[in-house]
Amino acid sequence: MSSKANGRRQRSATDEFTNLFLANYPIHCELRSGALHQKPLHRHNGYEIYLCLGGNGTYLVEDRLYPLHAGTLTIIPPHILHHPFSKPGTELRRCVLAVSEEYLELLTGACPSSSRDITALLTGGSAGSHYFLSAAQLEQARTLTDSLERAMTSEKLLGELKTLTRFAELLLLIGSLREAPLSQGNGGSADERLIGDVIAYLASSYREELRIEDLLTRFPVSRSRLLRLFKDTTGYSIIQFLTEYRMNKAKCLLTDTDLPISEVAAQAGFGDLSHFFHLFRRTNRLTPKQYRGQAQTRQ
Repeated sequence: MSSKANGRRQRSATDEFTNLFLANYPIHCELRSGALHQKPLHRHNGYEIYLCLGGNGTYLVEDRLYPLHAGTLTIIPPHILHHPFSKPGTELRRCVLAVSEEYLELLTGACPSSSRDITALLTGGSAGSHYFLSAAQLEQARTLTDSLERAMTSEKLLGELKTLTRFAELLLLIGSLREAPLSQGNGGSADERLIGDVIAYLASSYREELRIEDLLTRFPVSRSRLLRLFKDTTGYSIIQFLTEYRMNKAKCLLTDTDLPISEVAAQAGFGDLSHFFHLFRRTNRLTPKQYRGQAQTRQ
């Protein structure tokens, strides 16, 4: 599967709006309903806690695909690529809680007798955590997030104390979920599990030259069915996903390393340097060198 395939136009992988918002409001809870405004793969500072209250969809988190339905709770650590998806016209009711790392550090400092960092409750691995809540747990989580949202509009000091109390209760619920193995896992339908396996393979092999035929050899499914399932489940074609995934890896290398741009392209899976330059500029409106320069200025 050549990276010369056209990827869809994307914004920067970094969600600067969320980063700026968290810098001013270190904890924020919002109830949302209706169709998702589909974003490309993106990352941001802080933790995202995503409680699904109704509807159906999927959540692509790094190299994992999680199902979304009433009673799923997904936790995404800072700077992890993610992309929620539901079919166009599908209503998805969800509560989205964003928490800055600095806020969690303050809470950890308030627990001096513990040797564990509070973030340990929220960090389940490189692809975050995904839980299936019982009816009682879902009602508890719904009540807590409703109360959190109201507390943030209360009088400043009392509102902050209420926010702290409700968030601490939510952390206790998450802690109990971590200790209950049956609440954890990928779940989902057989088709979603298949696409999840395909995504994991693509994410582990993106540096290589991949072809659709390679996937058909590895996974027992017809070409037409694989292409349709992938699109229906993630909102991406396989080529779009792989191109965007590689592009995001290239951006990380440009930001976090001093590697020559030719080496960045190679390590991100772009075998053709001229194509990498063309695609990077078309999708980001900057050359790789300009992107690196802007990132260094922000730092």
